[in-house]
Amino acid sequence: MTLDLRSAYRTMTLARRLDEEMWRLARAGRAHFAVPCSGHEAVGAGYAAALRRGHDFVAPHYRDLAAMLGLGLEPAEVMLHFFAKSADPCSAGRQPYAHWGSRSRRIISLQGPQPNQVTHGVGVAWGSRLLGEDSVTWISFGDGGAQKGEVHEAMNFAAIHRLPCVFCVESNGYAQSVPSRLETAPAPIYSRGAGYGIPSSQIDGMDVEEVHRASVEAVERARSGEGPSLVEAICYRYLANTSNDDDMRYRSREEVEEWRRRDPLQQTRERLGTEAADQLDEEARAVAREAAAWAESQPDGDPGTVFDHVYSPQPSLER
Repeated sequence: MTLDLRSAYRTMTLARRLDEEMWRLARAGRAHFAVPCSGHEAVGAGYAAALRRGHDFVAPHYRDLAAMLGLGLEPAEVMLHFFAKSADPCSAGRQPYAHWGSRSRRIISLQGPQPNQVTHGVGVAWGSRLLGEDSVTWISFGDGGAQKGEVHEAMNFAAIHRLPCVFCVESNGYAQSVPSRLETAPAPIYSRGAGYGIPSSQIDGMDVEEVHRASVEAVERARSGEGPSLVEAICYRYLANTSNDDDMRYRSREEVEEWRRRDPLQQTRERLGTEAADQLDEEARAVAREAAAWAESQPDGDPGTVFDHVYSPQPSLER
């Protein structure tokens, strides 16, 4: 499967422009919470292009905006989710931004505690096996989440049963404010795959073509019944962990600038050509602005529905 570089860049630059617009709106006090994806775009765009849209499942990382766009989530829908509007297709405004979810696109609902989606994704892959489907489940999480015990349990179970899934660690060097040297032993995370007897690799997560090649290989292996793989994509987040974070307290500006010289968008621009990239950039900026303006004007949720979609019945408000 060959990557359509123009399509990949369109997805990446749209994710970046939406990211910039959301960051600006959050800083202006017009939205309560932003989760930047800048620096992770090549990972999301690369793996999304390796999946069968609407057929394969995704248990996404919260920085996977590019993947969500690649799988069909529209910019206006992203902004409805960001503003927590009643028409938010991910959670009807009931979860913070970047808690993805879409039944029609087979995007498994993301929760706040990380990385719950790992065990949920393995459960979906097990379901595909039981139903006789040839769908694959892509499971993404961060290097901080990789230290949790449930990741071991999920990988071990998937390996034992040769489930059709791919584990992708998006290693950006930090678990919120904790650097990787304080969160994991010196051995790289991808080397843990050997302990489960599954193929594993470490790739340049800033190179969309490299991400796509590794993703295609892992997805094809899972679909053919050979079981799971582990891919560690080395990337970097350019902004703070969230709009509630001050990254100047734990990393230098020199470090950030050094990684900016490896910007995944710039790398792809050089291969695609400046003229084509400039056109796509301008289109993406316009789309991001229009989507934000439209979504912000949409109705908020109805307070009367606050007890909908919960396990317990609505309590009596009478005294």
